Amino acid sequence: MSDALEVGDRAPAFDLPAVYGYKAGETSPSAEEKVMIRLKDFQDKKWVVLAFYAQDSSPEDTRLMIGFNEWNRKFKKRDVEVMGCSWNGVNAHQQFIEVYQLGFTLLADEYKKATEAYGVIKEVEDLGQMTRVIERTTFVIDKTGMIRGVWRNPEDLRNHPSEIWDFIQKEKKA
Repeated sequence: MSDALEVGDRAPAFDLPAVYGYKAGETSPSAEEKVMIRLKDFQDKKWVVLAFYAQDSSPEDTRLMIGFNEWNRKFKKRDVEVMGCSWNGVNAHQQFIEVYQLGFTLLADEYKKATEAYGVIKEVEDLGQMTRVIERTTFVIDKTGMIRGVWRNPEDLRNHPSEIWDFIQKEKKA
């Protein structure tokens, strides 16, 4: 695992396959479209909320992603792009988006490049063996690519997005 990123660090670049979320009145694009998203696509344009989570459709991560979905319109109005990232592939992300009508982009880090770069992989014991998992972590990245906030293992998953919203409101006023 890389060193943990902190506030003030430059956010590591990424170039990952993605599935866009729903837009009002439209269907989600096909996972076969192989859309690639890069962090630099947002430089000088938008702030980014990058939420790393372990598994599509797990109860905890579903709660977190539904929470971000409920706040997504507000984030968009403030020029903030919300993106979720896990090791699931684009097909799993497509299904997750469709089942829960998510309105934001999910990134597929199947080769663990972004999770390594952001230092969100931890080792846990599972059935007597050590295994690597994603530590639920949210980064707020400003238009310059600087990390403005980091939340590791938020406890109240459903209300975590409102905490991020409040933080961004204060940071953008400063």
